[in-house]
Amino acid sequence: MIVNKQRKKNSIIVQLVVLTMLVSLIAACGGNGNNGGKTNTATNATEQPGNSSTVEPGAGSSSGKITDKPITLKWYQVNYAGAELTNMGESAGFKEIERRTGVKIEWQHPPSDDQINLMLASGEYPDVIFWNFGSVNRGLKGLIDDGVAIKLNDLIEQHAPNYKAQLDKYPEIKKMAIMNDGTMPAFYQLDPDPKRLAYSGHYLRKDWLDKLNLTPPTTIDEWYTVLKSFKDGDPNGNGQPDEIPYSIAKVNGGVLGGGTSGITEFAAAWGVLDGFYHHPDTNTLAYGPIEPAFKDFLTTMNQWYAEGLIDSEYASTDGKSRDTKIQGNLLGSTYGFIGSGIGNNTSAARPNNPDFTLLGVTPPVGPAGKPYNYTNDLVQKVGLQGIITKSNPYPVETVKFLDYLYSEEGQEILNWGIEGESYTKVDGKKQFTDNILNNPDGKSPSQAIAHYAFPINGFTKTMEFEPYSQINLVLPEQKQSAENWAKGDTTLNTPVSLEFSSSDSATLTPMMADINTYKTEMILKFIMGVEPIDKFDDFVKRLKQMGIEEALSLYQAAYNDFNARK
Repeated sequence: MIVNKQRKKNSIIVQLVVLTMLVSLIAACGGNGNNGGKTNTATNATEQPGNSSTVEPGAGSSSGKITDKPITLKWYQVNYAGAELTNMGESAGFKEIERRTGVKIEWQHPPSDDQINLMLASGEYPDVIFWNFGSVNRGLKGLIDDGVAIKLNDLIEQHAPNYKAQLDKYPEIKKMAIMNDGTMPAFYQLDPDPKRLAYSGHYLRKDWLDKLNLTPPTTIDEWYTVLKSFKDGDPNGNGQPDEIPYSIAKVNGGVLGGGTSGITEFAAAWGVLDGFYHHPDTNTLAYGPIEPAFKDFLTTMNQWYAEGLIDSEYASTDGKSRDTKIQGNLLGSTYGFIGSGIGNNTSAARPNNPDFTLLGVTPPVGPAGKPYNYTNDLVQKVGLQGIITKSNPYPVETVKFLDYLYSEEGQEILNWGIEGESYTKVDGKKQFTDNILNNPDGKSPSQAIAHYAFPINGFTKTMEFEPYSQINLVLPEQKQSAENWAKGDTTLNTPVSLEFSSSDSATLTPMMADINTYKTEMILKFIMGVEPIDKFDDFVKRLKQMGIEEALSLYQAAYNDFNARK
């Protein structure tokens, strides 16, 4: 992956639509543009009888009607409503979107994520694919270069005023939605609001703090004090020294901007990240694990581990085991998500322990002097991408349909559902109904809303905070946690993705796979004391032998290219 900041002024929409109509008239007289210089016979094929009835959403039609001749688009993506619906088209929101636009969606939901590469290799493509193309062979750039995905520049210019307005409103996001050569490859999920993006961080037992007369920690030193008190102060009240001050659900660290292991996030307090990050002094990229400050971070974590402040089983603890310790009144703090972590654990533990409270805390200040954010979550960004494949016989109508989803009307349906059923308006403010928030069939808000809309999940839309908040932040401590996490300083953070040439990708992929494996193993050994900290220089030397400096130069070049985008 938003609050209503992205709602467009009516006057701006009208101006953009008028301009779009003028461009269309000119094109009708002087011929059609190709898609960013790429010959596209599919585009020409659709500008035949049947297209004469198409209408820009909002232009002469309050219903959003796109075509009087119904068409069907084959749409491939993960089923966000899989626990509730056979396909997303069964939701009331998409039924309404189909009714208003005249476009029917034939949903294709793969049974597993790995199916997409098989589908792409088959040569038989749906009309639209909505996916994280960073996880597919050759990525989004490869799909464009191979002609599987069509370039959308001219189509967006002529037929997507709502999407264009959103990109113009958020210049940093616009840079992420284009390629280095200016190609517009997809309709992106747009995420401009840090409040909605603050969905993970460190959280701890607020009721334990209260019992020990402590306040939420704001510095590394205060974290140490809190963890020591959790270990020695018997906050669970059973008279046994069984409290675990800090643990994690072990996952692999990330490559760009730090991982989500739960321990390496503390490195931000030393002004470094577990990966490539923006160095505030040099204004260039750096690689955290080879920086001297990373050694200081590891030294402190090793001390915490030796003193029993970090779970001795943290290296093998998965999410289920971690949550069992939380709900069993044994674990005092961890790193996780606002929904599955704070929300689910509170729902499970509070019936037996009414005082049970989890609270997310602001990133701690350490030697670097600022509460640096540790992940890229708080950076304005784009999410999953919707591409139009070369097999699509209706590229013009498809662009109009996708653009409708970014319109005020489309956004309202995707985020809120059906007025009077899933939401109401009170003094101009939208509020989900009891049918969603207090479902008579006992469904959770996230389950109930799946029958109407998708305010939490990414889509070809601008993500909004308010509907997300009403569904996902039902506890006051969740709202407070999001506010606390959003206070992180994002100076160290970088764009969520960078563009590499095929040759650079071929170099980086195996190199970084080996580097990340070695790095993760050594960080674990340093923290647990298996490898002495005075071997850190040997660790850095080995990373350099493995090619980390070459990788850094390639990342820096890609970062420079990104910053040059307009």
